[in-house]
Amino acid sequence: MEKKKMTQEELQTREVYEAARAGDKDRLVQLIEYSSPDMGRFDENHCSALHYGVQSGDVETVRYLVERIGLDPLKADQEGVTAWDIAHDQDKREVLAYFTERYGYFWEDTYHNPVRRGLFPDPSIVRVGEDYYMVNSSFMFFPCIPVSHSRDLIRWEIIGYAVTNPAYARLEELKGGMGYWAADISWCEERFYITATLRCNDDMPKKRIQMVTSSSHPQGPYDEPVFLDDDGIDPSIFHDEDGRKYMLLNRGARILELSRDCGRIVKAGRLLWYGDYKRKPEGPHLIKRDGYYYLFLAEGGTGMGHCITVARSKDMYGPYEPSPHNPILHQWDEGALIQCCGHGKPFQLPDGRWYIVYLCLRKMGGEYGILGRETAMDALNWTQDGWPVINGGRGPSDQQRRPLNRKAGSVGGDGIFRKLSLSCPLGGYPFWRSQNWMTPRPLSYDKISQEGCSLLLTGTKADLNSLLCRSVLVRRQDAFRFCAVCSFQIPLIKDGESLGLTCYYDENSYIKYGLSCRDGRLGILCQEYVGSEYRSVRFEPVFPGDTEQNGEITVKVEGENLKRSFFYQNNGIWIRTAKMEDTGYLSSEGLKNGKRFTGAMLGIYVHGSFQGRFTDWSYMAE
Repeated sequence: MEKKKMTQEELQTREVYEAARAGDKDRLVQLIEYSSPDMGRFDENHCSALHYGVQSGDVETVRYLVERIGLDPLKADQEGVTAWDIAHDQDKREVLAYFTERYGYFWEDTYHNPVRRGLFPDPSIVRVGEDYYMVNSSFMFFPCIPVSHSRDLIRWEIIGYAVTNPAYARLEELKGGMGYWAADISWCEERFYITATLRCNDDMPKKRIQMVTSSSHPQGPYDEPVFLDDDGIDPSIFHDEDGRKYMLLNRGARILELSRDCGRIVKAGRLLWYGDYKRKPEGPHLIKRDGYYYLFLAEGGTGMGHCITVARSKDMYGPYEPSPHNPILHQWDEGALIQCCGHGKPFQLPDGRWYIVYLCLRKMGGEYGILGRETAMDALNWTQDGWPVINGGRGPSDQQRRPLNRKAGSVGGDGIFRKLSLSCPLGGYPFWRSQNWMTPRPLSYDKISQEGCSLLLTGTKADLNSLLCRSVLVRRQDAFRFCAVCSFQIPLIKDGESLGLTCYYDENSYIKYGLSCRDGRLGILCQEYVGSEYRSVRFEPVFPGDTEQNGEITVKVEGENLKRSFFYQNNGIWIRTAKMEDTGYLSSEGLKNGKRFTGAMLGIYVHGSFQGRFTDWSYMAE
C-alpha cells in the first residue's frame, strides 16, 4: 500500500518535534514563529512537542514550550505518561527543578487519573471526619457493591460490601451487565446508607427497582436490603438539614421523599430538572451550600458525549437555574486517553476545599475500553458568584497535585507494578476483602473452601456461558499490560471437563486456558467463546498417557492491549501454546450482545463435576 504523503504543515510539525528532542531552541523558535506548524497537533501516541522537548533535558527549550507556546506538562499521551513523568523517569534534573518551581510542589506530590483502576464505575463518595468511603456499581457480580476506604483519596482498599448474603442479592437469573447499577453512599446520624438500582432482565415483570440498605459501620454488615418500587435508575439519597430524607432518580432528576429510615417512599416522585442538554440525563446528586441546592447531572449517555452539568435553586423543589459554565466537565480532546467522563459526585475536604469523583474510560487506541469504566477525581472550585467549576473547565486531568499530604508507600494510580498472591487466607469474607475477588452471580459457600494455602472450588456441568455456572472466580483487570499465573493440582477428570485460568467479560465472551481431557488424554486447552459459540478450540495432548493424577501444573497469560499469550510450565520452562492478536470482545465495545457495561476480568474456573485445588495465583500489572 502506498504511504500517504505528509502535508507541508505535517512536515513542519515533525521538524518541530525533532528540534525539541534535540534541545535546539534556536531552530525551534525559527520553525514555530516563522513557519506554520500546528502546535495543537499530537503525534500518533498523543505526544506533544513538550514530550519531545523534555527528553532533551534542555530547560530553556522546555521553558519556551511551556511559557510561550502554552503546552501542558501534566497532559498525558496514550500510555498515560506526561512530560513531567518523562522528566522524572529519565532524571532530567534541571527540567524537574523547573516544573517544581513552576507548580510549587514535587512530582512525588502528584497523582494520576484514574484513581480507581479497572471496573470501578459510577462512583459515589462520602467523608466522615478524615475518612473517605466510596461505592461503585457491581452489576451481576457478587458480593454486591464494594465499599472502599481511603484517608488520602489516592490509596483505596475494599473494606466490605453492601450485600454479602446470597439470599438477599437477587442476582440468580440476571444476565451480564444487569444487577446493581450506580450505587450511592451517604452518612447521617451515625449511619451509612447505600442505595442502587437493581436492573433486572428485560423479560422480567419489573425491570428497575431501588435497593436501600444501611449500617452503623462502613464495612458492614449491612441490613437486609429493602426494595422500593420506582422505575428509574441511578438513585442517590439526600439528607436535608431538617432531618427529612429524599431519593433522587432519573429521568432527568426526580425527587421522592423517603421515611426517616429510608425504607419507604412517603411522597411520589416529582421532576426537578431535565438537564441542560436533554439527552439521557441521569446520575443525579444534590448538595446544599450557602443557601442553594445544587443539582449535578450526568448527560449525553456514557459514551463520548458524556458530561456533567449543574443547576441550582434556593428552593429544593425548584425551579432550577442551569449554570452558565455547563458542561462543567467534558473531555474536549477526542484523542486523549481518558474519555467518556461524567456521573460525578462532589465532596468537601475538612479544610473547606472541594473535589469530585466521576467515571471515565481509558480507550485503548481510541476504540476499546477493555478495562471497563473507572473512577477519576479532580478539584472542584467555586466562582465568585457561586458556581462550581471542575479543573478550571479544562476537562479531566491526567496528572494533578494530591489533595492531601503524600503518605509513605502510596502507590494508588501511579502505574507501579503490583503483585497479588492467592497463597493467603481464602475462606469467608476476609478472602473477599483482601483480594477483590468476585463471582458472576452468588456462589454457594459449600462450593468454595480453604485447606491450608489451597483454594478448593467445586465445579458443575454448567459451562461459563450458562447463567447456572457457579464455579468462576474473577478479579478486575486494571492495566493494559499484565501477567497472571495460577497453579493447580491435576485432578481426576473426564472427557470434556477442564480447569484453569480465565480471561472473562461475561457469559457471552471469555477465554478458558488450562487442563482438559480429550479421548482419555490430558492436555492443554485454550478456548475463545464469543457471542453464542466457541470461536476457536485448541487442545494439545502434551502429557503422557500415564501422567499421575496428583501432580501440579502452572499456567500463565500475558496481556498487552488486545493481545493475549498463553503458556504452561514444563520442567521450569514456559511453553507457549496459544497467542491471540485481537481480544476486543473482552470489552464493552467489542461485541453487541445485551448490556455491555462491565470490563475485562481475570480469574480461575472449574468446568465439570469435580473439585479443583488451586495452590497459587499471582498477578502483575503495569
